[in-house]
Amino acid sequence: MSGVLSSEWCALVEWAAAKASLVLAPAQIDQLRAYLDTLLLWNRKLALVSQRDPEQILTKHFADSLFAASHCSDGEAVVDLGSGAGFPGLPIAVSRPASPVCLIESRGRKVSFLEEACRAASIRNTTVRNARIETVAAEPAHHQRYAVATARALARTDRLLALARPLLAPGGRAIAMRSVGEALDGDPPGAEEIRYELPDGTPRRLLIVRL
Repeated sequence: MSGVLSSEWCALVEWAAAKASLVLAPAQIDQLRAYLDTLLLWNRKLALVSQRDPEQILTKHFADSLFAASHCSDGEAVVDLGSGAGFPGLPIAVSRPASPVCLIESRGRKVSFLEEACRAASIRNTTVRNARIETVAAEPAHHQRYAVATARALARTDRLLALARPLLAPGGRAIAMRSVGEALDGDPPGAEEIRYELPDGTPRRLLIVRL
């Protein structure tokens, strides 16, 4: 168990239900808790996220990722570009257990963390690839394989779309998680923008682009 009080987990679950229409079962909450425990342990030596306080990680990273998960349907194949600490890919995998989720990360130590987090939290619908996004996209097993491509703080939206396009099946969509204050010049015309607030009031943007 992590050091987070049950009231803080309850607050996250209630926020996900109210703001993202995402209902988490007790077993899924247990998986997220095990993921957080693993993240806190590895974060001491690897600096996966800047926050050290578990409540802030729940508010800043878990809530944000669950909002993205609410825009993925259970059963859709998802590829997470530049997964890093696992956001949003691992919360998507937990909340959408029928979806195969591929996590692409080029840095070996972060790949080791992702693999350990999947083991610790019994997240079995994931594949972790230690490679560049372009390399994975060129492989027949991954080319045009996915319904959804996600990314958080990876690149400008136009660059993200260029990376995602070879991985997405016809009619697939890219989900870009953005802060409100960043430049908009990379946003493509016609992108669906959804504005929302994290539990601490931080404003966020979700861009959905159909390709």
